[in-house]
Amino acid sequence: MTKKFLSGVALAGGLALAMLPGQAQSASAEWDALVAAAKKEGKVEVILGGQMPRKLRRAMPAFTEKYGIKVNFQTGSSRRHAARIRAERKTGRFTADVWIGGANSGLSLLLPNGVLRRLDTLLIDPDVKDPKKWYQGKLHWVDPQGQHILAWGASPSYTIAINTKLVKPEEIKSYWDVLQPKWKGKIVARSPARQGSAASSVPMLLNPKVGEKWFKKFANEMDVTVVRDSRQAVEWLALGRFAIGMFGLGTPALEMQKQGFPILPYLPHILAEGETLSSSAANLMAVDRAPNPNAQKLFVNWVLSKETQTLFIKTGKTSDSLRMDVPEDAVEPQYRIRLDRKYYVGFSDPSFVNNQRKHLKTLRRIMKTARKKKK
Repeated sequence: MTKKFLSGVALAGGLALAMLPGQAQSASAEWDALVAAAKKEGKVEVILGGQMPRKLRRAMPAFTEKYGIKVNFQTGSSRRHAARIRAERKTGRFTADVWIGGANSGLSLLLPNGVLRRLDTLLIDPDVKDPKKWYQGKLHWVDPQGQHILAWGASPSYTIAINTKLVKPEEIKSYWDVLQPKWKGKIVARSPARQGSAASSVPMLLNPKVGEKWFKKFANEMDVTVVRDSRQAVEWLALGRFAIGMFGLGTPALEMQKQGFPILPYLPHILAEGETLSSSAANLMAVDRAPNPNAQKLFVNWVLSKETQTLFIKTGKTSDSLRMDVPEDAVEPQYRIRLDRKYYVGFSDPSFVNNQRKHLKTLRRIMKTARKKKK
């Protein structure tokens, strides 16, 4: 079943629930007033944190073309942006309106330090707020309160990359196949305990078919080479120094594959333990005490519209939209959300969202204990 088909069914079923004329006029008046106020501010300050959001800079002129409001954007490391904003706020400077990037930075650095404002109160477009327009019939809030961080896109989480000269895809049909003795000393990985790996590692930890037992064997018995730099890991994988790469290597592995190296950035089949959806960096946040509050409000509603979501997934390329009415052919097949498959949606699971730090602490303990044993 395709997303287009399901959205058509939802639309047909929703016609009877259309707004009454008076409600429509009120909503239109509120929108017109917002656009006018935003135009007076004349600009919106946007942070595009991470690899995929960095690509979205090419989509920003569309907002200016539609509303005549300039988009000033900054790209780069989310962690560095978070440190800068926190330092500025201590001196009374407030320079950002909207943040598009990874949820981990929002959950660990922005939300605890009061940097984010409630995003749910800014959503006024009825089309954006309609849960029938979104995957699983709801807006996907990533923060425990369900107010501050909204996932607008997602894609299947690919944890395993391989060197195709050293590994055949059919040799790995389960996460447990990675732990076979023949792969000992032949695995390079980012630490599963790092924030950047949480989208793939924590769902594995919570999966009863994987769990702590798998990670303990991975850390203690497989002689894994753990690196901080994903690009370094992928280069070693491409050169055949390692056969298997894991945890957060997908994007650089895809780049190396396009350059002709013998790398498969993701396995072409579903592993026995199932698939996970990850929102990665396709998350929207509103910064508290925004310098351009009306442009901020207009921009977040624009981001979540069908028109902009279609533009975003064509530009970002590695995330499908969680909107059900966005054409599915706008994103490459391996990144599409397929309705004939059942995914674990970690970013909407309270046990994942509310306890992510606890789960990462468990993984850190496992990895740290393994290092001590090796010494």
